[in-house]
Amino acid sequence: MSTSTPLGLCCGSLVQADFRGLAEAAGSAGFQSISLWPTLYQGGLDSGLSAQDMRNILDDNGLYISELDPLSSWLPTDLDPNDMAAVFHAFTEDDFYRIADTLGGLTLNIIQQGKTSASDEQRLDLIRALCDRAHSHQLKVSVEFLPWSDIGSLNQAQALVASVAHPNFGINIDTWHHFRSGGTVEQLSQVDPATIAAVQFNDVAAQPWDSLLEETSMGRLLPGKGCSDSAAVYSALRGAGVGVPYNIEVFSAELMALPAAEAARQLAQSMNQVIQQAGQVG
Repeated sequence: MSTSTPLGLCCGSLVQADFRGLAEAAGSAGFQSISLWPTLYQGGLDSGLSAQDMRNILDDNGLYISELDPLSSWLPTDLDPNDMAAVFHAFTEDDFYRIADTLGGLTLNIIQQGKTSASDEQRLDLIRALCDRAHSHQLKVSVEFLPWSDIGSLNQAQALVASVAHPNFGINIDTWHHFRSGGTVEQLSQVDPATIAAVQFNDVAAQPWDSLLEETSMGRLLPGKGCSDSAAVYSALRGAGVGVPYNIEVFSAELMALPAAEAARQLAQSMNQVIQQAGQVG
C-alpha cells in the first residue's frame, strides 16, 4: 500500500469562491488539485479572465485539475428544470473538452439525472463512444452513482462498468452517496482498484434528512465528523489499492458561510486527521 495520498479539493466545497479564490484557498491549504465545474470556468471567462490566465493561476498555486464535473447531457433525459443538476445539463461534452484542452484534467465525471428514453444497450453504446472521444483529450470517464438515480449504488455502478467493458471507464465513489445508498465499509475494501477512476470524500450525519437532495447539497459533514467512520473508509479504499486522487467534497451550509481560505483550511485539516487516524502518512 502506498503511504502517500494525492488530495484534491472539489470546487463545490467552496461555492463562495470564484476561480481565483478557489485556487488560492486550495493552494494555501496544501491541496494538490481541484475539481472544476463548467459554471466556474465560464464564470472566470465572464469576469475577464482568459483560459491562459486560469492556467497561470493554477500554476502559481501549485495545482492541477483532477476532475471535470459533472457531465449530465451525455444521455437524453427528462430533467426537471428545478433539478439541482439542470444548470449543468446545459453544458455539452465539447464544452468540457475545451476546458480540458486548456487546463487539463484527469477524469470527466458523468451522472444520470432524470429518466431516459434510451434503452440499456443504447446507454452502453453512448458511454463507449464517450470514452473513445474523452481518451483523445487525455480524460478518463468516471460515473458517479447517486442514490436517487437509475445508477444508484456502488453495486449498480460496478455492473455498469462491467457491461460497458471499456478501458477508459471507471467509477467515481462519492462516500456520501455510498452510505446514503446503503453501502458499507466492507464493500469499499473489496473494490477492484482498476475499476475506480475517482474518489470524492466526506462524511454523513447519523440521521438522514427528510430530503436527500437537500442534505447532499447543504448537509454533508467534514471527514471524520460524522458516522461513517472516515478512518475505516480511508483504510478500506487504500487497502484495496485505490490510489487515485482523493477529492474532498463537502457541501455544507456552515462551510459556505466561512471565508474560502478558512473553509479550505478546515477541509484539509479534517482529511489529514483522518489519514493520521488511519495510520497513513498523507
